[in-house]
Amino acid sequence: MKNNKLLFATLIMIVAFTSTLNAQHKIGFQFFKYAKQEQATGYNFFVGNDAADFQTSVKGFGSGLTDVLTGRSSIDLVNFGTDHISLSIGAGLSISKFRFSQNLVLNLDGETVSWEPDPNPDHDYVNTFFGYGKSKLINSSFYVPLDLNIQLGENWLYSIGGFFDYSFYTKFKSKYKIGDEKVQDVIAPSEMKTYSLNKVKYGVSTMIFNKKLKWGISGSYYLTPFFQEGLGPDIQEVRICFVAGMADIKDEITKDRSNH
Repeated sequence: MKNNKLLFATLIMIVAFTSTLNAQHKIGFQFFKYAKQEQATGYNFFVGNDAADFQTSVKGFGSGLTDVLTGRSSIDLVNFGTDHISLSIGAGLSISKFRFSQNLVLNLDGETVSWEPDPNPDHDYVNTFFGYGKSKLINSSFYVPLDLNIQLGENWLYSIGGFFDYSFYTKFKSKYKIGDEKVQDVIAPSEMKTYSLNKVKYGVSTMIFNKKLKWGISGSYYLTPFFQEGLGPDIQEVRICFVAGMADIKDEITKDRSNH
């Protein structure tokens, strides 16, 4: 309930703030204005009542740290407002990896998901930074961000908003050794669908970006738990990262044409 109130308050703030523009500035529509890439250096982790059992690790760069195959990238489809303040709605792709500090295993009993550190003493996870073993959760989703964008001075851009997220690919993987034999246990995406996941989730996000320096910081917090309430661990996704890039699409097209 508290999470729903936070999302509702955020959206009300965005709409109310944007509605005051008409008295001060000329409002217009722009299409495909910004492309945002939240890749490069970042970190994925969980919060919630059961988050202590799902602490993530940077071992092997497995929770997003400098992993070019993870991140959130989106394009603003429609931007409504002025050059100084605008409301945008976009579409994007999110890929998150969570490597757990504990060597967790997931079990399914009917619709209920339980979890525990791997109880088998013969499973050697080789717990070094680049060791073979790991337990990891991988999740990919499409998302639709609704952001309030505020130009701060000449170079700084600040965004705050909410997003809708739909998960289409989730996999859990454990890797360990038994003697000299390397073993992988995988809960494939087709099987993970039965693990009482919340495929549809909502969240809030914020970002500040310097156009001149071409760097920024962003954060995303999922209001909806990863698993359905009462059927699995009570955990919610969080991502904090340096923004790898943000481009004004029309400016980039103009520059490209001028170079030819």
